[in-house]
Amino acid sequence: MALNYRYQAKDWQGNKISGTLIAANENEVLSRIRSRGLIPLEIKKQRYINLPGKENILQYLELLGLKQYSSRDLMIFCRQFSTMLKAGISVLHALNVLSEQMENRAFRAKLKAASSTLQEGSDLAGALKLQKDFFPPLLINMVAAAEAGGVLDSFMERMATHYEKQHDMEEKIRSATAYPLFITAVAAVVVVVMIIFVLPQFANIFNSMGMEMPLFSRILLTAGEKAAYYWYFFIPAIILLLGALKWYAKTQRGRLRVDNLRLKLPLYGKIYSQNAAARFARTLGTLLAGGVTLHRALQLADSTVGNAVISKTISELSDALSSGDTLAAPMAAGKCFPPLLTEMVRVGEETGTLDQTLERAANFYEKEVSYTVERLGTIIEPVLLLAVGLFIGLLVFSILSPMYRVFEMI
Repeated sequence: MALNYRYQAKDWQGNKISGTLIAANENEVLSRIRSRGLIPLEIKKQRYINLPGKENILQYLELLGLKQYSSRDLMIFCRQFSTMLKAGISVLHALNVLSEQMENRAFRAKLKAASSTLQEGSDLAGALKLQKDFFPPLLINMVAAAEAGGVLDSFMERMATHYEKQHDMEEKIRSATAYPLFITAVAAVVVVVMIIFVLPQFANIFNSMGMEMPLFSRILLTAGEKAAYYWYFFIPAIILLLGALKWYAKTQRGRLRVDNLRLKLPLYGKIYSQNAAARFARTLGTLLAGGVTLHRALQLADSTVGNAVISKTISELSDALSSGDTLAAPMAAGKCFPPLLTEMVRVGEETGTLDQTLERAANFYEKEVSYTVERLGTIIEPVLLLAVGLFIGLLVFSILSPMYRVFEMI
């Protein structure tokens, strides 16, 4: 029976390499490691649960709208692939090694399939493109341009840097929003517990004393009782409402309205628009530096923005280019991109350094988003704590104040 083995090895340059192999025994693992020109250091048997249909789990997650991989996985793939190519390893051999070393199971499976396609005579871009839209179009087009120019190793290094910056931005946003979301969740749990368990106890006390609960407490108590008695109605109603909103947001009209609202919301709208500008500038600059034509680069950059309103403006940019105009004028007319980005694009077009200008613009807006999110997180934390404290304090005061009056009368 085949088992899963985790190994550590060294190459002839002294670099440590680790990965996993499926083999019948340790001798087979040793043989396969040595056949790659590596020096084995450690081999450990891994215990794992063989779940039925585990190969389909990630596909089900994809159907639910969840990604099978992250920008970190893309960064690791591009970085390791570039390193091996620079060391003189062939594309096919590098792909085979990565198909066994990548942590992400779905990534390993797709790389194995791409490796098989490559053996049949396909180029790397074509092999990646055949994997059922798994790999992003940006990466595939950059690989195609790199293969045409014979500079695949340097292009993969460029893509590794691109995905590294994308990963860093995502992590900064997650880190800044994690604590406020945690506080919000805890506050919601506390409020629900008080409404469902604490308030009914005080209601019994007030009834036994012949007193009426304050209005604020009565409203909360009634809401809690209705939710407890009619939960079988509220839960399906909420699910149907969320489903209807999600369906509407996927329609062309609904998506335009939702995306337009995102751009106009206070605080969030500024962060959202700057983040979209950073992604657009980073992707467009990377593609132009890689030799992709401006028309094609705009199409690929459009797919990374994720906003229908901005996508409409990008389509207008392509139409303007076809008419012989520049990018800056329709960007300014669309009013979706920050004015500074429009001016930097204008300067880049006039000086012939559009790719470098877009790279600087992306760096600037990524820093702006990072600073804004950090400051906003610092402000939101005490505001949330204060709001939770005020709510609980008001609830406790509304319950205890009538009881104090009773005690004073005794």
